[in-house]
Amino acid sequence: MQAELLRKQYDFELEQRNSLTAATNIPLVGITVVASALSVISVDFRYEFEYSTYLFAIFGLATLIAIVFSIHSIFRSFWNYEWKKLPRSQDLLLHSEELYNWHLKNGSSSIEARYLSNNDFHDYLNLKIAEASDWNGQNNIVRGNYLHRSTAAIALGIALLLPTALIYAHNKVSAEEKVHLVRLVAPNSTPSKEKSMSNNQSSVNADQTAPAPAAPSPAPASTPTAAPATKPSGPPNLLFKGSSELTKPGADSSAIKKLAPN
Repeated sequence: MQAELLRKQYDFELEQRNSLTAATNIPLVGITVVASALSVISVDFRYEFEYSTYLFAIFGLATLIAIVFSIHSIFRSFWNYEWKKLPRSQDLLLHSEELYNWHLKNGSSSIEARYLSNNDFHDYLNLKIAEASDWNGQNNIVRGNYLHRSTAAIALGIALLLPTALIYAHNKVSAEEKVHLVRLVAPNSTPSKEKSMSNNQSSVNADQTAPAPAAPSPAPASTPTAAPATKPSGPPNLLFKGSSELTKPGADSSAIKKLAPN
């Protein structure tokens, strides 16, 4: 019963870690919407020495601070955390055999040594499960607090954006209509006679400077078709580094090493 409860707690903390990672999408969407809206109305606002401009600047700055705080909190919710998991299955089996050989060396029979080593191994495994669960649980609590701060900050940013948008709407409605100045410029007129003379002169100059037609070049000699290149094999697979303690399995590598009893 105790071992089953510890395993459930261990699995719950790992699932909670994945749930918190997926929950970061909610404040990210809010940050994107609020930041986009604030940037648009800040650029299009008509700034003048009025009370509305001062209020717009105050609410806009408060919204920006809320966005920055939310980004910082969401960044801290997934950065610089270490998680614990159970040792490798190979190491667990090796430890079980070490316990078995230790009991044999201390005068126990084969059956007694197997029974005692199993009890010791279960105690050891429960201890490691509890240690990993507590470590991961503390990480989840800290991450959850940062994620809650990020969500609360972006909610405050949305609340501050509403009066900012209202001031912006009033600014656009009360703005005076822009008057555009249109100036008509008459094109330069050239007498038709001067145009015809300039055209004739340009045609004469073109005839005098036109190069003589070149002689047709001989047809290129046919060259033998080159052999097709080797078919590209494509880029090699990428190497992904996990834990530096993991060994690479090979075809000639033996199975799990067991310690032979003396």
